[in-house]
Amino acid sequence: MTAAAAGGPPAAGDPGGSQPAAGPGGPTGGGAPKPSAPGAGQEPAKDRQDGPPQAEPATGGDGGAETPPPPQSGPGAESYEATGQLGQGSQRRGLLQNAVANVEGDMVGGDKYVVVLGGHKRRLRVLSPLIAERVRFAYSAPADLPDAREALARQRLLILRSAAGHGKSAMAVRLLLGACRGAVYHLDSGVDFASLAEQLENDSGVIERGVGFLLERPEDIGNLGRETYEKVQGALSQADAWMVVTVTDGELADGELLIGVRDLTDAPQPLEVVRAHLRWRLGERDADRLLTREDVRDVIAELVGGLPACRRAGDLAAAMIEQYDLHGVVDLDRLREHRARLEAEDFEIWAESLPDAGTRSFALALAVLNGLPQEDVAQAARSLRERLEDDGPYLRAPGPDGRPVRSKDLFETPRRRQLQHLRAQERDKPGGEPGTIIEYKDPGYARRVILHAWTQYEIQGELIDWLDELVVHPAEQVRVYAAASGLGVLAAEAYRYIEHRVLGPWARSDSALRRTAVAYALSVACQDPWVREQATALVGGWYADERPQVRAAAARVHGLGAVSGRPVEELARLFAVDSVTVAVAVGCALADLVADDPDAAGSVLPMLRDRTGDHRSGRAAVLAFLIVAAQVVVETKDVDPGAAVPEWPTLLYLAHRQPELRDSFVWLWRAALNESFFHDEAEQVVGDWAKLAERDSELREMLRLLVGAIAHGDQRSGRILRSCADGWVHPDRIVGLPLTAAMVHAQLDMEGV
Repeated sequence: MTAAAAGGPPAAGDPGGSQPAAGPGGPTGGGAPKPSAPGAGQEPAKDRQDGPPQAEPATGGDGGAETPPPPQSGPGAESYEATGQLGQGSQRRGLLQNAVANVEGDMVGGDKYVVVLGGHKRRLRVLSPLIAERVRFAYSAPADLPDAREALARQRLLILRSAAGHGKSAMAVRLLLGACRGAVYHLDSGVDFASLAEQLENDSGVIERGVGFLLERPEDIGNLGRETYEKVQGALSQADAWMVVTVTDGELADGELLIGVRDLTDAPQPLEVVRAHLRWRLGERDADRLLTREDVRDVIAELVGGLPACRRAGDLAAAMIEQYDLHGVVDLDRLREHRARLEAEDFEIWAESLPDAGTRSFALALAVLNGLPQEDVAQAARSLRERLEDDGPYLRAPGPDGRPVRSKDLFETPRRRQLQHLRAQERDKPGGEPGTIIEYKDPGYARRVILHAWTQYEIQGELIDWLDELVVHPAEQVRVYAAASGLGVLAAEAYRYIEHRVLGPWARSDSALRRTAVAYALSVACQDPWVREQATALVGGWYADERPQVRAAAARVHGLGAVSGRPVEELARLFAVDSVTVAVAVGCALADLVADDPDAAGSVLPMLRDRTGDHRSGRAAVLAFLIVAAQVVVETKDVDPGAAVPEWPTLLYLAHRQPELRDSFVWLWRAALNESFFHDEAEQVVGDWAKLAERDSELREMLRLLVGAIAHGDQRSGRILRSCADGWVHPDRIVGLPLTAAMVHAQLDMEGV
């Protein structure tokens, strides 16, 4: 951006006037009274706080005056709040991406592969950490392991063959864990061998280096020939990656593949598999003490038998461990019952074995808030438990200290034991921040726990009320996860129920937080084509609704691209609505679009410039521009690791590097500075940019060029910027911005302003 750029509107009228003259110096109709200004409607912003809506103040019976409505612009207004949190839109984007990944089961860091099966794209799954953990610590190695390890190291692609029960899947995982330097990915059994090498490539057209791939019992094994084998083998070799394919006897159709096959003939005894698991989880002393009991050994032989049955023995050991952890003993009758239920999936057995409302509440809270700080999960779990526990009336006798005795001992189960039973784990917070986050070891558990609770128990009302509490939580990360991971999964499962019970009422709510939650929920649920079709019709009806709250909800949905392939055009239609609430929602929605895809600025900025020329939508467009300018930032570690601040304003960064954006960008800044109704909001955004520029010389240079471009040929805008700079070094200001102020003054002096 050069200082001589003159892409904005020509100079406005009399610079001494209190409002911009009508015409291109700012949005047309600049002299209209505030109450009727486009984008500045009459309805007050009733509920902007992080909590449930407050009751409207009533007029007293003695003739007392009503509480005046909140301002529609400036400090205290929702427009001022929307432009006052630098980077909020980018933060929302990151939180929403994580929340969606939480329930998609796609928790793989770095590159994500897309495997095409039957014309449908599916994201590659990381190997379940539960499986990796069992193999790493409780593996009973057969005599065939060293030979297979050597073959994999030499060939990169190994076909592991054995009869059922010999533990070939566990050996495959053990081989990959030993060979790989990166993640181990679990391929879908429906993979197409004809294009397998290409399918393993990521978006950059390469295979991530050092990773491993596990392919169990592929359906297409009959089409695996020598040519395909060598092609995949070559791709793996180039990427320093490995793959193990497991098959059973008689499945291979090409005899030339035998060079890549290793047969697993030596299977561990079931008792030794059980012993390895028990020693891992209980310790050698307790494990050996259990296995010296003849009745225990008899039950193991009864339930597993003497033939190779590695998976069955591992499942039995897991059941013994869970019983021992919970009760300190192993109930043999319950072990027999467990074996009888093995026809059902392991997840169902685990979920239904959770012993009480407290544990189930924690499991569900962890599912919704998977990966968040343990304090947030614990608070949400306690709130849900209080809703689910028996609340019938009864009297409690006071304790020795005279206080009522609690019905629940909060010290009963320490977090360590609870996480172990829930198949979850603690991790340090990223970036060196003190504290821990907690998450399920298997990413797929989050969605499954939510759906299990919803479909198997009569607690639908309690869950909705609980999520209603979480979506107005003080922490934004809790709000986003509750709406996306919680409500979004339920909307995909029971759309009609959620639409009538939640989506519609929340869209009509005075709470901006609940309206935003509707958008987050639909961004997840609309991944189902049927739900997307229904939601598209629903949001279309919201556009026709005269209530500003409903139209604001529609705007937030479009900002996430949930129901329309043309969200910018759909959002532009709402600028004609005479409402600050709608204008703020449109601005936040546009911020969501740009935060998700910075290239969207190429369509957003020209659209906003065009709308500033319409007397009905000019001021709303100016406010939307200011919101995008404030809320969307780029992390400097991704674009300039030497930057002195962690983030730069995205629009400033893009305009500095993309000449085609500059005319609209400068035009909109002139319009914003000359707009009297949102003058405070414009000064707030400029001031926030100046705070960043004070600490970063490169950002200060970008801002200098912008100041020159705005002031070139527009003295009124230049004088407004000079006034802003004067305020940054005013004696009454606690923290001054002398470097940025001096830069602005010097640039304006050069422009003769």
